[in-house]
Amino acid sequence: MQEKEIKLLFKAGVFESCQAIPISMARGWTLKFVTKQQDMITLDLQRSKQEREFKSLDGAAAVARRIGFEWLNVQIGDLKWREKV
Repeated sequence: MQEKEIKLLFKAGVFESCQAIPISMARGWTLKFVTKQQDMITLDLQRSKQEREFKSLDGAAAVARRIGFEWLNVQIGDLKWREKV
């Protein structure tokens, strides 16, 4: 789903949380959005259905903040923490 669609769903109160998950150590991060029904929605590129990748966690956090999230859940394997964006 594209950023503008996710922003509309956020304003409608559909999401419970936003998660930043590493793709691999060399490739970067991806954002996943958890709905209140526990469904996962991924952020896609604007011009294709491929998952959007961020080179840094800061870049992913900036997009989560732009969508409207105040907190970002970060998960690396078993290690999990929550960051204010």
